[in-house]
Amino acid sequence: MKKNSFMQGAVFSTVAIILTKVIGILYVIPFYKIIGDQGGALYGYAYTIYSTFLSISTVGIPLAISKVVSEYNALGYTHARERVYKQGKRAIMVFALIIFLILFIFAEPLAKAIIGDIEGGNTIEDIKFVIRVIATALLIIPSLAISRGYLQGNKYIATSSFSQVVEQLFRVIVVVVGSWLMLLATGNVTWAVSVACFGATIGGLIAYLYLKRKIVQNKEELKLEEEKPEEKIITTKDIWKKILKYAFPFVMIDVVGNACQIINMFTVVKILVNDTGFNVNDAEIVMSTLTTWGSKLCMIVTAIATGLVVSLLPHITESYVKKDKKTVTKYVNQSYELLLYLAIPMTVGLSFLASPVWEIFYGNHGLAAEVFSVFIFNGLTSALYTVTLTIMQSVDKYKVVFYSLFIEVLIKLVLQYPLMILAYKMGIGPYCGNIAATIIATCSTFTISMVYMVKKMNISLKESLITTAKIMGATFIMLLVLVLLREFIPVTVDGRAKAILITILYSVVGIAVYFAITYKPIFMKNFGNETLDRILGKFRRKKRSAK
Repeated sequence: MKKNSFMQGAVFSTVAIILTKVIGILYVIPFYKIIGDQGGALYGYAYTIYSTFLSISTVGIPLAISKVVSEYNALGYTHARERVYKQGKRAIMVFALIIFLILFIFAEPLAKAIIGDIEGGNTIEDIKFVIRVIATALLIIPSLAISRGYLQGNKYIATSSFSQVVEQLFRVIVVVVGSWLMLLATGNVTWAVSVACFGATIGGLIAYLYLKRKIVQNKEELKLEEEKPEEKIITTKDIWKKILKYAFPFVMIDVVGNACQIINMFTVVKILVNDTGFNVNDAEIVMSTLTTWGSKLCMIVTAIATGLVVSLLPHITESYVKKDKKTVTKYVNQSYELLLYLAIPMTVGLSFLASPVWEIFYGNHGLAAEVFSVFIFNGLTSALYTVTLTIMQSVDKYKVVFYSLFIEVLIKLVLQYPLMILAYKMGIGPYCGNIAATIIATCSTFTISMVYMVKKMNISLKESLITTAKIMGATFIMLLVLVLLREFIPVTVDGRAKAILITILYSVVGIAVYFAITYKPIFMKNFGNETLDRILGKFRRKKRSAK
């Protein structure tokens, strides 16, 4: 294992996470064929509940450990750093077991709260069963997350990131092969979905064993046994105070993010059926798009932010502890510029190609594709939200984080119903009101934090704003070219093979136009020179060593 710089870590983690998300997207093609829309809604119910309880079971401790380990590394507290890891492992195992038991025991009341008295779709027994199955992952994933946080805090980003690929690969194998075999054997969609849910447990277990083996193999590099008597004495109580102080904001971010999904889960189907005249099947198509199928495609965009966060947290924390404001400002601007450079054109392109992209992955379903064409913009705002709040936590601005999260949930709760009804009365899909409520709520969070960065922390975002303007201009030109191309080659498709060809053609044209416009003013200026110098430097060193 080798330590990674900020840009190296950002590249490694982003590539690994994008690869993970690509695997997670590709598997839905056969998975959708196996379980269908109703099964997708059932799978979404289970995963939304699981994600929320996973946030509670870890209590933000993995990311907090990454932050504490980074801080102690900057201060030279090697022994304290290792004690943080050991204490975290012990505590998380106990707490995760408690949360698992709570979820297992109260699966039925949760199922009743989700579906109410609506009939014609998934039953309370179906939802209760899959919730209990996916709860088993809570016995494994928290410990896996602790190991990742420890390695990330020590700047071993590549190893931690690769474990995510391992986890996803084995999870997907169980999801697709297991659900298919179960459906063949029983003909029961609920049983097929339950096997798919158990894939999270299997994938997590294999990834955990991989990381454990890596840590044992690299004891000398990690200096697991090293103790420095000259270190400042830090008690176990002090360590836990720091972990919990850092953990709480992280779990709040996850809980609030899942809270928006929970609000959707408890309201969308009911509003669509009771207030806008949707039948149950169409309402569950919308629901499955928002919670399962559309969310998986949004991962293409949000993966960029996730990759940046993995590298951003330890590097900004270390610079902040050393009071290196210049480097903190540099990392903040690099993060925004890299995120927006990739995410803005990607979001616009996916929205434009919603119909053929949906055809490729799920087959022809006009309603779901229409929902996704709007929903994808939530991926962009979520990416900005993730990066911004990570920056604020890295520099210990927790009050701002809490305030903005409270405002987000409040806005989502207040706007959800009226915007859905307003959209319905305006003659557009009521789901647009739901998506608008989420986007407005998310934007409020990162806007508050960014204003605080500029006004109170004196972090200049001028370079990021200039780059963003250039990116938006280039994206607009790219979109104009695609609209012009559509006059000659329509985007509408009637089969998967044609959809693939259309998507490839438009993607190649869009990427070529965008990259040609941004190559010199953005790519080479902001990212290219540093990247090329590093590659050439390695090449020269290899050449000299060969001589």
